[in-house]
Amino acid sequence: MLRHLMQGRRLAVCFCLSGADGEGTDKTRHFDYLSQPDKFRHLAPELFDQLAEFAISRTSSLDPLFALRTSGILRDALFVRHRVPRQASLRPAWAELLVNSVGDADLVYLDPESGIQGNRLTNRHVALDEIAALRAKDRVLIIGHHQSGRKAEVKYLADRMKSLGCELVEIVRLRLVASHLFVILDQDDTISEATAIFARRWGDWARSYRF
Repeated sequence: MLRHLMQGRRLAVCFCLSGADGEGTDKTRHFDYLSQPDKFRHLAPELFDQLAEFAISRTSSLDPLFALRTSGILRDALFVRHRVPRQASLRPAWAELLVNSVGDADLVYLDPESGIQGNRLTNRHVALDEIAALRAKDRVLIIGHHQSGRKAEVKYLADRMKSLGCELVEIVRLRLVASHLFVILDQDDTISEATAIFARRWGDWARSYRF
């Protein structure tokens, strides 16, 4: 989706690490779809082949984020990775560092480990005020969110974003490994059209909600 939406934009990909980076967790399933070319390769043949090569060549000694950056899969994207502090008192300084790190990028993807803050804030979540701080003129912001099972979660997230003053909120649900939501803020007509094309291309695997 990022490859599809980044045309003509400067992309920054922000990994928000909690410190519990999945050690001891088998993440092999995240690459299972790459063993099913009949189902998925037609969606983006060149990218599928790149990802398949990336998955095969990765080793336990290689930092996967470094490997992703050097692979060129996301072209000249800026990669930012910061460990999110546990102490609430340190969050404002962390947020300021994050905002400064993305520079003049006009397409920012924020990848907290769990997603957007709900009833409580942990270092696996991004806070609403941190999302607000990342918004900027002519910048499209995309936030990844692991679906938690909350009732009417898509509408709940849209309402949270509306509370920040976002006039248009679009949420894409992608069901590939697990159900994952991508919250898109401040998009222009070009991004909206590209998102619609992406969702149609992915058929039953994707669904878009506009608020």
